[in-house]
Amino acid sequence: MNEEIQEIDKLTKQTGDLADSLIRYARKLQEQSQHAVDPNQDRSERFAVLLEKLMDLGACSGVLAQEMEKERTRYQHQAYVNARVAVTAGTSTPQEAVIELLRASVADKTMSLDSAAEQLVKLLRTDLPVSTKIEIREKAEAVFEAGQDVVRNVKPFLRNGQCSLEQISTSKKRIISQRM
Repeated sequence: MNEEIQEIDKLTKQTGDLADSLIRYARKLQEQSQHAVDPNQDRSERFAVLLEKLMDLGACSGVLAQEMEKERTRYQHQAYVNARVAVTAGTSTPQEAVIELLRASVADKTMSLDSAAEQLVKLLRTDLPVSTKIEIREKAEAVFEAGQDVVRNVKPFLRNGQCSLEQISTSKKRIISQRM
């Protein structure tokens, strides 16, 4: 995952470098065309030529943006497939799979920390006190930001979770101690 993020960052940097190079190239072409242009040539004709070159440069930039979007959606698709396989195989509950998708969305910056934490709170049991939900939300934001395992921290508090009161108490103590 980190390699994919680094690859996306690398492609972003390369796109920026390419855009800068294309702008410099367009300026050089403009300077050359100004020197080579017959003084009698109409300004509108020169403008049309430059506009066409600029549109070509824009098309190149668009292709790079599409490739970057393909890479991002491939990563998102892979997270979805992994979550679906885990639920189908019985190694994960649907709530755990949703949390993993939220983590992946935060990691690739398609969802904000606040939105992910808000969605996670909706997966919690309804009988939990508001203070516990707030603590879990704050901890979840920190864990999402760090890219760590969110499920481990909130599993006892999820709906349809089969946890004993002792597990819930232990998890609550762990969340409180991690806040301090």
